[in-house]
Amino acid sequence: MPGLQMMITDAGLDAIVNAQQGGTDTVLIEALGLTNTPFVMAPTLTALPGEFRRIDTVGGQAVAENIIHVVAYDPDPISYDVTGLGLFDGDGTLIAVHSAEADPILSKAELATSLFAIDITLAADLAAVIEFGEPLFNNPPATETVPGVVEISDNDEADAGIDDATAMSPKKVRRVLDAAVALIDAAIAALTAATNNSIATLTGRTITGAGLASGGGDLSADRQINVVAASQAQARTGTASDVALTPEALGPIMKSLGTSGYATIPGADPANTVMIQWGRYTAATNASTPVSFPTSFSSPAYSVVAGGTQDTNNDAQDNWPAVDPSSITANGFSIINANQQNDPGCYLAIGRIDLS
Repeated sequence: MPGLQMMITDAGLDAIVNAQQGGTDTVLIEALGLTNTPFVMAPTLTALPGEFRRIDTVGGQAVAENIIHVVAYDPDPISYDVTGLGLFDGDGTLIAVHSAEADPILSKAELATSLFAIDITLAADLAAVIEFGEPLFNNPPATETVPGVVEISDNDEADAGIDDATAMSPKKVRRVLDAAVALIDAAIAALTAATNNSIATLTGRTITGAGLASGGGDLSADRQINVVAASQAQARTGTASDVALTPEALGPIMKSLGTSGYATIPGADPANTVMIQWGRYTAATNASTPVSFPTSFSSPAYSVVAGGTQDTNNDAQDNWPAVDPSSITANGFSIINANQQNDPGCYLAIGRIDLS
């Protein structure tokens, strides 16, 4: 139930506030007064109207800045109803009062030993300066900082998960955890089903080779696409249409590109690979000029063809520069020039080289 609203009396405020020092004095509550006479609460009260009983077995403690928990023990064999309360200090000063309009707030049977447990809300944050004597018993409501009586959550409170004033029993904790596990299991089952559907869709697809590629199949297992490489023999014969040409199939190729250079032509026999070499020269006047190949053949070149420019003198005895066939070796040749001036020219040589 919500705390009973109590009013601090002027006498109680005087007891609490130390006007001379501008501070507060701790008030020790030692008795609880009872009345069954409804009255109008007023700060000017110095006595509890209609008080019929005062209980000195009182304990309590502050559970919030403006809330105190009060307990009282009454073992006497009497019966009564209570509509009003008063808190008294050790000097008998009425510190605070509460009055209900009509209905009792406490009831005691004659054969019963009564234990009153009341949460009292003060009009100001003064709970910290109100203390009690040694309590015979004390059952305050439990908070995060105060040990005390705690209410167990019902199922709705446990499921909602927003009530911070009740405690979860192991059974309630298991109920919430079981519900969470059920949600997680359902989510996992849905994800598993969706994943299996996706896998089934993928395994229904196929990947197969085409053109030079072969192999493949559906995606229910690992598949391999194969492309067969041509052998050197197939590359040299140039007739296979179902294999792929690779640098290895072409065999070793040598080349050097420039105004003077060379290149090999793969053949059936690497030891007798055809090589073409080319370059430029300047034939000296009326002389035989040696010319070196960019690289050496494995044997004397098969043929060398050269060309140059005609002498501008236009003398009948002058001739174009020409290759001396007897000078052709694996490393070069000689060019004969019968003109009356130096003649530039170009040549082309064919031979063999051993690349085995």
